[in-house]
Amino acid sequence: MRLEIDPREVENDVLFVGRRDHLPKQKRSVPRGEFVASIGATLQAIHDSLQARDKDFCEQHTRRIDSEEEFYAWFTPPRVDDDMPTAMHGGFALTHFSGDVRVEDRIKNELGATVRCIPLEDSESGTCPFTGQPSAKRVVWAEDY
Repeated sequence: MRLEIDPREVENDVLFVGRRDHLPKQKRSVPRGEFVASIGATLQAIHDSLQARDKDFCEQHTRRIDSEEEFYAWFTPPRVDDDMPTAMHGGFALTHFSGDVRVEDRIKNELGATVRCIPLEDSESGTCPFTGQPSAKRVVWAEDY
């Protein structure tokens, strides 16, 4: 939250309050007592709003990938022009991985992507698309900016 207090607000016992999950111009004058009484609920609402926005973003930018070709295509942005740098890719890949450090180093050097986390809730076994070895679960890959 953003609070703005100047001598006029102090004199009128009010605060100008803006939420970080809203646009900067969306602020309002709130009586101090009302602010104190509602701060807990407001902070919870901000938390819930940011968490929902993050969840939506992750769902929209995450792809389950089962082949090395698809993985490389996902993390290789198309070249627009030989004189222009390629755009940065934004997204996550859920891919089986055997855990081979050499493979992870190769992918990092070639694509700039690394394993970001190993989700606890995903226990689907499969095959690592890079080595053909068994994989106990999928891991989350993303580019390192």
